[in-house]
Amino acid sequence: MTTKGVIIYESFEALKWLKNNKNPSALASDRFGETPYAIKFVEKLYELGALKVNVIGILDENERIEEEGGPYATALIVDIPQDEDKRDKLIKFYKKEMEEQGIEEGEGILEWNESRMNEGKLGFGWG
Repeated sequence: MTTKGVIIYESFEALKWLKNNKNPSALASDRFGETPYAIKFVEKLYELGALKVNVIGILDENERIEEEGGPYATALIVDIPQDEDKRDKLIKFYKKEMEEQGIEEGEGILEWNESRMNEGKLGFGWG
């Protein structure tokens, strides 16, 4: 399935997926480097009020798994709460992250979020 530049095939709960993944750089390695830093990022999303965080955009070709030890992903989808305060904190965190990473309008994930935030979804994509 393609949604304005973001391809969604299947998703898994992020903490469980990251903690069980043998790839030492399982998520957006340009952003996080090693998997423990990605785990801390996901934990922060939960601290801010995320209801659920899923890994999407998973690349799990046999060759990759053999070379890297596990699958690799470039994006997260966050289920955001109805609670306005928690929702605002997550959106503010998201905007800061995208700004710090130099991700701007026209790069897919921002436009995808415009239509999905009303549905309680917030996407983070790095590559």
